[in-house]
Amino acid sequence: MNENHSKIFFEGHTVNELSDDIRPVLIADRFSTPENIGHLIRLAANVGAKKIIVVDSEDHRQSKINKTAGTAIKYVDVVFCNLDELRDNIPADYSIVGLETAGGAENIYSAKLPDRMAIVLGSEKYGIQPDLLKMCGLKVFIPMPGPVKSMNVTHAAAVALFVWYSRRC
Repeated sequence: MNENHSKIFFEGHTVNELSDDIRPVLIADRFSTPENIGHLIRLAANVGAKKIIVVDSEDHRQSKINKTAGTAIKYVDVVFCNLDELRDNIPADYSIVGLETAGGAENIYSAKLPDRMAIVLGSEKYGIQPDLLKMCGLKVFIPMPGPVKSMNVTHAAAVALFVWYSRRC
């Protein structure tokens, strides 16, 4: 195996793991592509998330989700539900944070992100649905200094999760 392979690399590096009581929850709101759900599952496994809750998403072939997620699917609890069932799937002591370019959103680099965070990621086309956005006690955005002001939802999720993680390791 190549010596720069991640399995070999991480054998020699200590990484601070998250305690079980603060591992984040990811909420995928109305995702339209199964590949993005699969990528989110892989990202959740990278950061050690507690679970992913997929809300009101179109029917997707589970095989496409699983193929994109790869082996990460074995390490992440994935729950499919509708908006009315969402609160029942979030631990009671978690704060809901919306990653969205919405009024009142704070810059993610200066916002105080809660230890127990359930982060909402909106639809690729329409963002977070209004009723779910109202449930968010905090809204954050990622500043984008370049000419393009949008980002793939899973790339945005990676930025947000690793900003959050960097403050806890």
